[in-house]
Amino acid sequence: MFLSAAFGAELEETTGEPENTPKPWAINLSLYMWFPGMNGSFANGRHSASVDYSFLDIAGKLRNFPAAFMGRLEANYERLGFYLDGNYMQMDFRPRFDGGISKGLSTELGIMDYGAMYRLFGPTRSERMQRWTEKSKSNILDVYLGGRTLWLSNQIQLRGLPSPAMSQTLTAPVLGGRIIVELSPEWFVLMDGNAGGFGADDVSFTGALMGLVGYRTTLFDQPASIEAGFKALRVDVSKPGFETNATMSGPFLGMSHFW
Repeated sequence: MFLSAAFGAELEETTGEPENTPKPWAINLSLYMWFPGMNGSFANGRHSASVDYSFLDIAGKLRNFPAAFMGRLEANYERLGFYLDGNYMQMDFRPRFDGGISKGLSTELGIMDYGAMYRLFGPTRSERMQRWTEKSKSNILDVYLGGRTLWLSNQIQLRGLPSPAMSQTLTAPVLGGRIIVELSPEWFVLMDGNAGGFGADDVSFTGALMGLVGYRTTLFDQPASIEAGFKALRVDVSKPGFETNATMSGPFLGMSHFW
């Protein structure tokens, strides 16, 4: 009986995983609100319009509040990861009170990014979660390759004339990278940049730059972070009878939750 117990204990020690061994899978969900300004030109057929407004200018010229909603879901297996990132914004450049006669531009933009990423150096996501309250000994560098699907809708309002509207759904490849720099056990900086398009599906260029400062905390006894930063997004699309060449940039606030 003693031998059986000893053998069982030895077998458990040799086959069981230590309690502090990181799990191979880690998942995180991030939700943001983005407050962008816009600079660019839009065309439907023979009609075109251009805008150049900061976020504060836009807030005074739109009937809707110019906020963009952002969400990102990541699933990481050791150093390999998969991501799904969505953005949506709608801007209606028309007077608040125009007596029923409108002249301006309405535009909607939906963006869905998706792809695979790989951690070149630094702790894996699950390893970092195991030491959430400690400063990492190494900064983190990820590279990623994927696609970006754009849904664009432009409507140009004309006084006394029909308002032409057109929408397009386009998909183009995107590649990029991000680096996370540890400032302290709680504070970190993230920088992310990507570029794509390359003429695929009439998208001559699309790219984004983002920088944020984050603070690590816990939410419902799970690792979480509060983040604030700045994001810029560029879209250049040229199809017969439809063009969008616009840059959106502005601050954002968000929170991420990790499992």
